[in-house]
Amino acid sequence: MATTFAEYVIDPKPRNRLWMVEDEQGLVGTIGVMDRGDSAQLRWFSVRPDWRENNLGNFLFGAAMEYIQENDFQKAWLSTFSESEIAVALYKRRGFRIMVETDVEIGGKNYREIVMEKSFLT
Repeated sequence: MATTFAEYVIDPKPRNRLWMVEDEQGLVGTIGVMDRGDSAQLRWFSVRPDWRENNLGNFLFGAAMEYIQENDFQKAWLSTFSESEIAVALYKRRGFRIMVETDVEIGGKNYREIVMEKSFLT
């Protein structure tokens, strides 16, 4: 995550956004939007397990999607892994569809990376 976050810091763009929620113990949730021209890439969507029952994930995801639409991006996209079945199901419920699936190796383990996209063109 630190490597991908470096781009946010090193190459700031006016339409990049990051939402962070903290409690007295520290960070509990994040989501980011990276400006990719006419598309927006969703990044760093994470909610600490003890906060997942509080609808924080829905709030963060909704805020990012609202921001994407208000800023006239034509589409949003993200990548995840097939092993994250709950995340894939969430994204599908929110109107994303699978565009590409690729086998990748990370840290000596094999994963199936999934790129999902949602269009805002009417």
